[in-house]
Amino acid sequence: MWSSLQKKEARAYALSLRKNKDKHLLENYLVEEIIKSDVLAKYNHIGIYYPIGDEMSVLRLLSYYPGKSFYLPITKDNLSFIEYKLNDELYDGPFHTKEPKGHIIDRDLIECFIIPCVAISKDNKRLGYGKGYYDKYLAGYKGLKIGVSYKEALLDIEMESFDLSLDLVFVGWSYGKCSSSYGWKRNKNGIWKK
Repeated sequence: MWSSLQKKEARAYALSLRKNKDKHLLENYLVEEIIKSDVLAKYNHIGIYYPIGDEMSVLRLLSYYPGKSFYLPITKDNLSFIEYKLNDELYDGPFHTKEPKGHIIDRDLIECFIIPCVAISKDNKRLGYGKGYYDKYLAGYKGLKIGVSYKEALLDIEMESFDLSLDLVFVGWSYGKCSSSYGWKRNKNGIWKK
């Protein structure tokens, strides 16, 4: 259900909804939906994230796609990405994150990003935790931007022009291509459509 909210209210609302979720079950569905969609098949360099708090993890994708290169963010003053392989050691980063060590890769060498979202607006914009790291890092990025969140976090939120627009959304149980019109509905197959 869509409801009209300011960003601060939407963030608090969406985060509160996560508390009562079976995160592990939903992240299994999320990863299965990403794999079934075959959206990652043509990409060899994929930016992902290390889950914090109640975010759903997509790290299992590394096992499913062993021939692809995956990159995790590191957070200093700005966001950067470093290649991560299964079983690489991770170190404590800010905001309770885990970060790899290594060489920072040029953003435009990464063909696709899977991005955690606190909520997603009706005009396909990502609501994060409020620091703007992804908004700044991916400003002007031409590759595929995939948002992931819980389906209840698809909300009518007043967003701003600098907020990150998404190309595709996965919400644990289903996914749909983003468009700029209102009215997402989940069909009988569990896919979000207009």
